[in-house]
Amino acid sequence: MSIIKVDVCEIEIQEQKLSTEDNAACKYMVLVKTGDIKTGSIHIAKIILTDRKPIIRETIDDGNTVNDKNN
Repeated sequence: MSIIKVDVCEIEIQEQKLSTEDNAACKYMVLVKTGDIKTGSIHIAKIILTDRKPIIRETIDDGNTVNDKNN
């Protein structure tokens, strides 16, 4: 696992409507992009393919514990 400190992070979850018979690799594609506002550069850090709906969690680390964020 790598730890990357970036200026901007974008996470896109795309549901693939095509069936696997129609050349869709998986039902979901998760795209993680990083970037730098000063230079305007964008980098694709990861592309993740899965047939299960991605689980999205938001947590808060208070220095002692990590808890789910209440929206």
